[in-house]
Order: sequence, then C-alpha cells, then structure tokens
Amino acid sequence: MKPISFGAFCVCFPLWLSGTAIHAATTSFNTGSLGAAANGTNADPVALGQLGAVSAGGDQSVGYSGGANTTIPFQSSLNPSVTSPFTIEFWSRPSAADGDDAALSNRFATGNRSGWTFFQRDAATGWNFRMYSGAGSASGWDLTGGTATLNTWNHVVATWTGSAAFLYVNGVLADDTNAAGLTGVYNVNSAGNAPVFSIGANFDGGSPSTALMDEVAFYGSALTPAQILSHFNTAASPTAGAYHSLVLGDGAQLLLSNNAVPEPSSAVLLALGALGFLWRRGRKA
Repeated sequence: MKPISFGAFCVCFPLWLSGTAIHAATTSFNTGSLGAAANGTNADPVALGQLGAVSAGGDQSVGYSGGANTTIPFQSSLNPSVTSPFTIEFWSRPSAADGDDAALSNRFATGNRSGWTFFQRDAATGWNFRMYSGAGSASGWDLTGGTATLNTWNHVVATWTGSAAFLYVNGVLADDTNAAGLTGVYNVNSAGNAPVFSIGANFDGGSPSTALMDEVAFYGSALTPAQILSHFNTAASPTAGAYHSLVLGDGAQLLLSNNAVPEPSSAVLLALGALGFLWRRGRKA
C-alpha cells in the first residue's frame, strides 16, 4: 500500500492507483487455486502486453520466440500421480512453425523421460500431445489432430483420465487413439527430478515456439467434452470476466494472468476526490 497524505490526514491505497503496478513485469501471476506458489517467471525476451485470446476485458497474452520461456517451479499438484485425472489447457496464436515447436511442456528429458509435451506441427497436421513412458526417450501416449493455424488463436486441451489421454482442438475432440506400438504407460515427473512447467519452449529452451500464448490452465480433473466446448465458446463472450469465472469455477489450480493491473475506476477517483474535499472542509472548520 502507498500512503497519500492530505496534511495530517493519510490515505493508504494500492500502488496501481498512483500509476505504478504492484506486479513486476517478469512475473505471470497465477489466479488459480494454487495461488502465488504457481506464479510463472518470464525469461527475457518474452513480449508482454500482446493482444489476448479472450474478447472482452482487455485481455493480454505473452509472446515467445528464440527459446525464451515462462517457467513454474515444481508443484506436486501440477504433477499428480499416474492414476489421478487432470486437464491441461492453453490458447496459442502461432506466427511460424518448423514442426518442432513446444508450446507447453513439463517434460524432464535427462535419462528416462517423464512428464508431457505439446508440439505445434504444421497447420494441416495440427497439435501433438505426448506423454513419456520412462523408457529412454519413448512416449507412452502420442496423440495428434486438429489444425495449428498460423496467426489465429488455437484452443488446445489435453485430458488424462488416469488411464487414457484425449486431445481437443478448438472445442472438439481431435484424437483419442494412441499411436501404434506405444505402451500406454505414463511416467509422472517427481519432486526428485524437480522439473518445471514451461511455456514457450521446453524447460531447457529447446524446441522453441514462435507464438502468443494465453490462458494457460491446469485442473486436477478431466474436464468433460461439454466443459471444453464451453471454454472455447465463452472466450468470445462480450461479457468481461465471463471466461475467467468459468475456468475458475471448473476448478483451475493454475490460470496464468498476463493482464495489466487495471486503472482506477471512476468510482475510486470520485472517492479520492471526496476525501480531498473533506480534508479541505476540516481545515476550514
């Protein structure tokens, strides 16, 4: 809080009222239930303040290129046990593709691989979701589908039921059939590996994405097809806050906010003016 004095009268209010944001530019803040423990740290040169995927409310996104990424420290809630269902969701607006763009990942690649990765393929091939089996670099699950359209917002969701994976693109099921020859085994990241949840590239900066990313979310449940479609449709709602309320209501543990701290409302400004008036009257009495 920043104090403003009117003579002997002092009013304390948040820094954003004086035009100074509370939040550092290097942080993407988690508004989900895990709170500050799951805040994201943005590495230079991520581009803040870009147009976001949500239509209403001045939504903003983060731009990635060259291996710059946003990382989140290890959280057991973001790496649940193999039998625990979960959902990963994000919006991406890619501007380039080389077939090996890791938009979002928590893959730990040292030794036997664990975790999962999303790859943006060419527009016609679409999006690829891999879950690693713990046998060298092998995947246990490999799903591909939908379209990865350049210069357009793509809504990408993967769900894990505890035994099977599903990939959704733009609100509809894109693939639920595992690639031929894979075991279906999923090797979960552990605290011993201490991997990070990484946006814009793998945790080591490999497989960089050239894209805007927005509304990265993680849930400790497998969202239903109806919920996923509702999220896709609600992003276009003209009602400010509708999308975020829906996502949080569906149990998001992680929901990264890239939005600027809002300017003071006219009501707040009016209240401050009233305080000044009361102070002046008090001086005259």
